[in-house]
Amino acid sequence: MHALDVLEFPLIRQRLRFHCETPLAEQFAGELQPSFDYQEVWDLLNLTREGHEALSKHSAPALGAVGDPREAVSMAAKGSTLDGSVLYRIGESLRAMRALKAFLDPRGADLPRLSAHAARLPDQKRLEDQLTGAIEPDGNVKDSASAGLESIRNRKKASVGKIQERIQSYISGRSRDLLSDPIYTIRDGRYVLPLKAENRGKIRGIVHDASASGQTIYVEPEDVLQLGNALRELEAAERAEVQRLLAMWSAKVGAVADEIVAGVEAASAVDFVLAKARLGYDMKATLPEKSRKPFSIEVQGGRHPLLDQEQVVPLDIEVGKAQSVLITGPNTGGKTVAIKCVGLFVLMAQSGLMLPAIHVTLSPFSQVWADIGDEQSLQQSLSTFSGHVKNIAEALRRLKDGALVLFDEIGAGTDPAEGAALAKSILVTLAEGGATILASTHYGELKAFAFNQAGFTNAAMEFDTRTLRPTYKLRMGAPGASQALRIAERYGISKEVVEKARENLGDEAQDLASMLERLENAQKQARTAQSEADRRLAELQKAEQRANRKLAEAEEIRRNAHAKANEVIEAALREIRLEAASLFEELKSSPRDPRATERVRQSLRNLDEAGHDLAKAFLPKRKAREPARVHKGALVKIEGLTQTGTVLEEPRDGVVQVQVGILKMSVPIERIEETRTASKEEVKPRRNVGLQKAIAATTEIDLRHLRAEEAERDLERFLDDAVLAGLDSVRIVHGKGEGVLRKVTQSLLRAHSGISSYRDGEPAEGGQGVTIAALA
Repeated sequence: MHALDVLEFPLIRQRLRFHCETPLAEQFAGELQPSFDYQEVWDLLNLTREGHEALSKHSAPALGAVGDPREAVSMAAKGSTLDGSVLYRIGESLRAMRALKAFLDPRGADLPRLSAHAARLPDQKRLEDQLTGAIEPDGNVKDSASAGLESIRNRKKASVGKIQERIQSYISGRSRDLLSDPIYTIRDGRYVLPLKAENRGKIRGIVHDASASGQTIYVEPEDVLQLGNALRELEAAERAEVQRLLAMWSAKVGAVADEIVAGVEAASAVDFVLAKARLGYDMKATLPEKSRKPFSIEVQGGRHPLLDQEQVVPLDIEVGKAQSVLITGPNTGGKTVAIKCVGLFVLMAQSGLMLPAIHVTLSPFSQVWADIGDEQSLQQSLSTFSGHVKNIAEALRRLKDGALVLFDEIGAGTDPAEGAALAKSILVTLAEGGATILASTHYGELKAFAFNQAGFTNAAMEFDTRTLRPTYKLRMGAPGASQALRIAERYGISKEVVEKARENLGDEAQDLASMLERLENAQKQARTAQSEADRRLAELQKAEQRANRKLAEAEEIRRNAHAKANEVIEAALREIRLEAASLFEELKSSPRDPRATERVRQSLRNLDEAGHDLAKAFLPKRKAREPARVHKGALVKIEGLTQTGTVLEEPRDGVVQVQVGILKMSVPIERIEETRTASKEEVKPRRNVGLQKAIAATTEIDLRHLRAEEAERDLERFLDDAVLAGLDSVRIVHGKGEGVLRKVTQSLLRAHSGISSYRDGEPAEGGQGVTIAALA
């Protein structure tokens, strides 16, 4: 397929092969072809998606040990005895396949397509253990492989020991002076002594070799000879036993040859899918998603996979059956790279590969045709133009609906007028045949054609007129100027020559070039403005989110305050009802006693005043007023309280220290109102203490930042007030710290008669920094 070579798809295959762990998967990678069947493409991509998840979420096992033992096991099935190293590798393959089977079997729900291969993977643990347990990685059979082999090798070691001991006696004994060197050596498996040639016959035995100079002969003494013969017999027995074992294991492998072959193919198929995922990781790639538009691809932030990923400029482009694209712009501006990137993305995606992009949507194409680069062929006597025409003719002849057709500089290589006319005709014919077209050109006529022709749109490679350099960014929707004269000037053509060229262009061409340049600048400004608008919109959205959070917090505070107010009101009303019931009982018991009646009347007046005070506490706050001018020692009223307080210090930073009764508090100065007289409550204390406590009661006290003695005193007073107010429970905040205040709190609670039980706060209530006490 011509398009695969032109778009450099074989280089993608090479990168994929690098990520394969098994030889058979490497073979699959080398033969990879894109599919042009819609359902098959998505099956391939979904399989790769599972491979990606198997690596990222589940840590799939390594498969390098699987190898490709198919030929060896087939030979074993025919009765051949395999070498020890081959058998060991088969054992390793069985182990790797069993591990893969154990990985896939329980993951049918998460990895259904990959798990389908598990049924073909063998589980021959017994044979696997025999092969890897009895054979060394280098193929040597271990002593423990059989009792017979172990016995033979033990006898062999003993025999070798006797030979060495005997021959050593010649080296260290009286015969030492007869030797050229006091050592022994081995010739053809025989232990020999280096005897000086002039001492021939002084040590009886068999001569096995002589030195090149003839000064030394190598003699096996007669007594060593007999021991050597015994060793040879043991070695023969060892070889026979090893051969017997290898034959036995080979027969076992041959008996399950079909199972092993099927398993190797299944494991390699899984490895091939995982290799696609590994390549995706390497390229920081993503999987395409389905597009609703037929025969189309949309790329956001695409990077050509064969270029330096740190240097390449990301590509944003959309082409489809309803939108063919004609790219214009300067030479060396990246038009060819953009076209190749789109074509390669389609081939990769339709081969089940991930794409190095931020986001891609795809509706698979039925074909890919590409005419890119110099198509000149000396062997076929074709000029560049003829080569292009030959490729285009084949595409027109074999075109299918839904094909992707890629052209670089369509119509180039011949007379511009004829080339442009031919190019327009080819583009229209291809579009009518259902093709999606991505092409580049410098012809002004084709820019106008793409603007006016339904189903076509212009795009331009951006050019920076200040630096006279291309930016390699593709801008959709408008044509771009070729910038040939500016580029020529940049590369050293003199200004005089460039100016003459501009004069030769003619007014119309200059006006068109100027118009395109102004349009390109206007687009840049519009994009800058859009970016700024997007930034401002994002800031406004964040501000709106913050405001919504603040409103939610305020609503939560309002609900909490409402709930606390209800608690206070309920407690006060409960006390009022109890007091009223007590008064009625007193009237019943002494209906004609004037003093009793007067006491009841006074108590009722007190109840009425208490009700008024309670209502005042919940009146809306007054409108903001001028802060009071108060001084140390002044009597003041605090908004929300009925008691009069005394200013303890001069105001500082808008806050005043005020003592109300036994309490000292910091109050914002705007909540202070100066008064000259003590409050009515101070002048005339109420009779009903319980009712006053109910009105002023609170369900929480904070002891943090107090010393233990202060905390104990304040807590005892708080508990007494809570009991008098008839509260059900209270919350005591003592913090965690070193636990001192917690111990003080719970010790006092244990001893207090008004407390029925207590507990640490739940996590949502403050945990061990809080104690919740229930009142009796």
